Amino acid sequence: MKKIVPVLIGLTLAASLTACATKTVKEAPSAAPQTTAAAMEETTEAPAETAGTETEAETEAAAKTEDSVTAAAVDYFKNFPEDKHMVSVTDLFAKIDADEDMVIIDIRKPEDYAAGHLKGAWNIPYGAAVAESLDKIPDDTPVYVNCYTGQTSSQTVALLNAAGKFATNIQSGWNNGISQEEGYEAYIDTEEAAIPDDTYEVDPAIAAAIADYYKEATSNTIASFNFKAEALKELVDAESEDYTILSIRREDDYKQGHIAGAMNIPFGKGMQEHFSEIPTDKPVVVYCYSGQTSSQTMAILRLLGYEAYSLSGGMGKEGGAGWLGAGYPVVTE
Repeated sequence: MKKIVPVLIGLTLAASLTACATKTVKEAPSAAPQTTAAAMEETTEAPAETAGTETEAETEAAAKTEDSVTAAAVDYFKNFPEDKHMVSVTDLFAKIDADEDMVIIDIRKPEDYAAGHLKGAWNIPYGAAVAESLDKIPDDTPVYVNCYTGQTSSQTVALLNAAGKFATNIQSGWNNGISQEEGYEAYIDTEEAAIPDDTYEVDPAIAAAIADYYKEATSNTIASFNFKAEALKELVDAESEDYTILSIRREDDYKQGHIAGAMNIPFGKGMQEHFSEIPTDKPVVVYCYSGQTSSQTMAILRLLGYEAYSLSGGMGKEGGAGWLGAGYPVVTE
């Protein structure tokens, strides 16, 4: 097998693959304290026992931080609900008609929100704003999130649940879901909804991990961690071993046709038990059907330390988006 990255992918993918060369899943949090101790020895005259005491405290604090983030990430699929944190637009409108208690968050850009959004929806644009607003988002009320196509909102929903919120993705987002529903105009408004001043406690370590996530998502050369089908096709054609492809489609669909070289861990409750099968020393490109469940999975993998990406549009379909939409082949072996 060739271990190369095609030139055609350009600097964007090359930067990502280079960055992953030394990246591994979270290990025991001893490295940072050791570095701190070494620096102290060189720059201070503190007694050895003092330095050792501080190192132990730092190690314990780092362990607690990692434990809370890891536990939240693992619990996401361990306690996964039947609705898979997703709601159809039809069902959402029925809930609105029934006057159910809820919060709606629109993570699209402010100008798109201003042009029209679900009545009462808060605008918290994808990125740092979500992390900064965590303590404003209730943890005792259902939260429904929409973006454009359901992919970045799926990422956000996974992170919000890890932070203790009851968040659900509005399937297919604004472009392919809400605005395509018959009679949707009755549920739309252009008036900005104010976010209440109430605050809710969020685990500091999880809040920090989510802030780091969005900082990377908005600065990474692969925007929002959405991996383009054409970039993956070039890697597949080159038979590169510098990445892992993970299909989270159902086993029967995987057997009927999948991207060459892909491993299969079906999406759903308990899938975290198989995460140890995923190599830790290379990027992981996750794909599903449309990019929504792979976005949830990718976000959780990133909380666990993987350099994960979601295939934009997923497997898709002929004439549409994703892998099949681009006319790319599948294999059955």
